[in-house]
Amino acid sequence: MSERLIIIGDIHGCYHTLLDLLRKLDYVSRTDTLVFVGDYIDRGSWACDVVRTLRELQRQVGRDRVICLRGNHEQFAIDYAGSLTPRWERNGGAATLRSYDLNGADMEDDIAWFRSLPLVYDAGEILICHAGLSYPQLRDNTEEDLLWGREWIAYDRQPREKQVVFGHTPLRTFLPYTTGTGDICIDCGCVYGGSLCALVIQEDGSRALVSVRKSEKDSETELENREKE
Repeated sequence: MSERLIIIGDIHGCYHTLLDLLRKLDYVSRTDTLVFVGDYIDRGSWACDVVRTLRELQRQVGRDRVICLRGNHEQFAIDYAGSLTPRWERNGGAATLRSYDLNGADMEDDIAWFRSLPLVYDAGEILICHAGLSYPQLRDNTEEDLLWGREWIAYDRQPREKQVVFGHTPLRTFLPYTTGTGDICIDCGCVYGGSLCALVIQEDGSRALVSVRKSEKDSETELENREKE
């Protein structure tokens, strides 16, 4: 069985959609390498479940086969030490804290995990990070650029040192897209009703985009039913 590199876009608490995507991909832990671009929490209703799933995958096969990058929403949790602030609330933090509360879980250990996550993964011919590179050379990009940058998408046409795969900035069409710099965004707005998308790179270099629509189980109605249990 050939090895695959599977890069998965922003999940934002859409736990059931994540499971649907892994099933559709027919994920094989022995041979596949998973790279998640960040934003596991906020806005969606099942943040705690997403984080626990990713951490369990890492425990099963190692952090070299399941690479979780830090996104700007994990940075919110780090910066505010798990305490809801107006800024974090505006960006979906209340849904995250509600999810942890329903699970009877404390965020402290997961925040330490967020802090340990790398900002960039070098996959050889491509670089993977949350927000893309604001400047062509990786070394010229700050942590803020890697987590938050998006202004470059609209006007920049200068190729990066390597092709970059990133999330963070979905289109209203909820489709993956290639920027003027030749980089690929795989954030397809799952939490807004779009899709969770993966870029699959086979051992021979061939590529395919695989996606699933947001699961109905990730809806507020399903969460309300869970609260009644």
